[in-house]
Amino acid sequence: MLQQTQVKRVLDFYPKFLARYPTAEELAAASPAAVREAWEGLGYYRRAENLHRAAREVAERHGGRFPDTPEALRSLPGVGRYTAGAVASFAFERDAAILDTNAARVLSRVFGAGRRRGRAGRLWALAAAVVPPGRGYDFNQGIMDLGATVCTARRPACPRCPVRRACRTGASAMAVAGRRGPQK
Repeated sequence: MLQQTQVKRVLDFYPKFLARYPTAEELAAASPAAVREAWEGLGYYRRAENLHRAAREVAERHGGRFPDTPEALRSLPGVGRYTAGAVASFAFERDAAILDTNAARVLSRVFGAGRRRGRAGRLWALAAAVVPPGRGYDFNQGIMDLGATVCTARRPACPRCPVRRACRTGASAMAVAGRRGPQK
């Protein structure tokens, strides 16, 4: 529900949807029309269809339990690389790579990943390489938060960034700022 939808909009829908379909089996048993009706007002109806199809797979192939590895999660309808990594990391505390917009921005700036062809592949490889063993949940939360609050798109706060000394972009920005004097 939160993919490309503001939390504020989802807050009313989520508890109602969960009350109606508290288990994967109950969602799987519902008709596509009933699931669409429960989703009504959120838009992106393809997501509701994929969630329903995924619930059927979970109920039929996994005994009602969601798989806990990114590879197994990606086999579900509508689950891509990011969603699989996020669910594995945040729901099952696996050391899985994630690459949302904020994490991509941080990794791109810190490692100078560039902006051209092949960038996404390089960023996914970096994301997988930098997840500390046994700390994927915390690391992924942290990198997403860093990108949302400090390493922002338009006005990054490099002077207060905890990784500024290791950051290729931040070090350059700090050097330029130092030549110009303190910024307000």
